[in-house]
Amino acid sequence: MSARIAIAKLDPQHPQAGPRIRNPQFPVVIFWGLIAVSVLGLFVVPWPIATKLQGVVHGLCAQRPSHSFALGGTNLPFDARMAGIYGGVLTTLAFLVARGRWRAIRLPSWPILALIAGFVALMGLDGVNSTLQDFGLPYAYEPDNRLRLATGLLMGVALGLLLCYLTSATLWAYVVDVPILRGWREMVALLGCLGVAYLLIASGWGWLYLPVALALVSGAVITVLLLSLSTLVLLYGRENRARRPADVAGLASVALLLGYAVMALIAVGRWYLESRLGVELPL
Repeated sequence: MSARIAIAKLDPQHPQAGPRIRNPQFPVVIFWGLIAVSVLGLFVVPWPIATKLQGVVHGLCAQRPSHSFALGGTNLPFDARMAGIYGGVLTTLAFLVARGRWRAIRLPSWPILALIAGFVALMGLDGVNSTLQDFGLPYAYEPDNRLRLATGLLMGVALGLLLCYLTSATLWAYVVDVPILRGWREMVALLGCLGVAYLLIASGWGWLYLPVALALVSGAVITVLLLSLSTLVLLYGRENRARRPADVAGLASVALLLGYAVMALIAVGRWYLESRLGVELPL
């Protein structure tokens, strides 16, 4: 049996496999019902869509107009760097799913890991340089939203790969013994996808506002969902039991609601502090 499918075969007697759910469709219906209600509520609530999208993720981003890209004159719900991060996460996860790596359990090669670490360092350096300017301190170069977006997208690759590895290590009873990212060809292909994401976010085209803004918010929600889901799996001691996505739909529903609650609490806290202090928080 090849390494690609060596531990991906479904085996009812697998020692790590938990009991089958008697009605696996019910939790799935609940999960997708929550998603549908979320989307419907976003469009039904009587405020401008841009205001609602900014409100949903206000706790996750400073949303400074001077640091944000606008499509058709309307600012995206995230500033440039955070748009890059969540856009990069969404692009990376979509790429990995398309390549069938959502159960991959091996890390990329050391040279690729070193490059990914470089991505993180680049965003960190650019962020420090921008912060120095904000506080009126000496800085190395003039900050630019295009650079914020580019380094954010690269950081999104690192976060997306981490989320994929985390879910593979905690959720699935059956994983695939291959690297999450296989070789330089796939890295170049992924960077090409990031290039497309960059062009869409920085295009300025008004007709792209809604799909791009929804994609960025979706990237943030998916990030919070996967982190919450992995945490719940570990807390409940149910790691490495799921045979298929339906087996985690119940916990995923709880994780989604927990993620919504955390995002709402942070947003409310941010609004409160900003109103009390009379300034916009920089982080």
